[in-house]
Amino acid sequence: MRLQLITIFCLLYSFIQAQQEQSSVSKEKKILNKSEVDFLFSYYHQEGNNSAVTGGLGTEKLSDYASSIIITVPTKPTREFTLEHTTSYYTSASSDNINPTTISSASSDNLVHKVNLTEVYKDTARNSQYGFKLGGTHQNNFGGFSLGTFYSKQSYNKNREFKVQASYTLDKWALYYHISKLYPYELKGQGRLVSTDKRYSYNLSLAYKQILTPKMQMQLAGEFIYQYGLLSTPFHRVYFQEQTMAKLEKLPGHRLRLPLTFRLNYYAFDRLLIRSLYRYYVDSYGLQAHTINLELPFKITNFFSLYPFTNYHTQTAIRYFNGYKKHLLTEKYYTSDYDLSTLWSIEYGGGFYYSPVNNIFCFKKGRNFALKKWEMRYAYYKRSTGLHASIITTHFGFIF
Repeated sequence: MRLQLITIFCLLYSFIQAQQEQSSVSKEKKILNKSEVDFLFSYYHQEGNNSAVTGGLGTEKLSDYASSIIITVPTKPTREFTLEHTTSYYTSASSDNINPTTISSASSDNLVHKVNLTEVYKDTARNSQYGFKLGGTHQNNFGGFSLGTFYSKQSYNKNREFKVQASYTLDKWALYYHISKLYPYELKGQGRLVSTDKRYSYNLSLAYKQILTPKMQMQLAGEFIYQYGLLSTPFHRVYFQEQTMAKLEKLPGHRLRLPLTFRLNYYAFDRLLIRSLYRYYVDSYGLQAHTINLELPFKITNFFSLYPFTNYHTQTAIRYFNGYKKHLLTEKYYTSDYDLSTLWSIEYGGGFYYSPVNNIFCFKKGRNFALKKWEMRYAYYKRSTGLHASIITTHFGFIF
């Protein structure tokens, strides 16, 4: 489930494109008359046999249907407001071990809602902007609330840009009942197995972007993430060598995470853009990871592009991971979640993007309502633990 949500929202995020800043008030007024509505739909399916719900063995089969609507409305020449709502409906063969009302079904389902509000203020005279973010997540056994702020500044010639962001997130398990109802059914009635049902996260990120040559652009970014509270999952089992009965997954209540990212974009020639990314990640649990991403958008015409892409990821296990019945009872912390194991993964696929100057089609009744762009992509994911997945996503962008 964690892998599926991360993949989907990363793909959805890659579709959202920022509006270009204009240099005069008259142009800003023109933007003010153009609001945007983006619709995104995706289908995701995965198969595997290392479910953490059942202690590192068992089916990871999951299907997810997600839709997102993003509305961007300029409220003033120097201010715009964005509302994003995402609904994700998934069915999982292991969710019968999660939902406290169904502990014996062959499969179960869940509905996830995410809402984000963003307000951006632009200062064109100083080439800067700042804004505020407010977000929330809700499903039957989990909820979250986040707030944040950001500031960015461009150089006078707009060749360089610096951006800083900060956010705070509060997550809570079991919104409508005691967290003990999420425990595996054989562990219910054994008292208090976790000390809290909340998780707190603080995030600070810095990014620097620069145009190196007329054909090359780079970006350096780093994040500092500190989390504390319940950082394990209250329905993940762990089995030990010395006993048959499972225990509840247990991880330290503090975690420091540090991702560092380098991006380099290069126009090889007029119709080919090379987008590359390298990401290094390290945290206080002992996990280290390297990620390389390559995307090659190629313009067939001025309005139609094709882009193959690939992503390779490798990581070491956290120091508290071990497989089914490989943990020892003397260990203080333990997990059999293969998302935290030593692994490598590869993802590849492709997509197309279509956005003609005169729009794909347009309704002219009162105020113009036009389909401005259409994008679709497919990706296949495989990792060394045996898990494999596919996702297809489409995006329709309207202006009015």
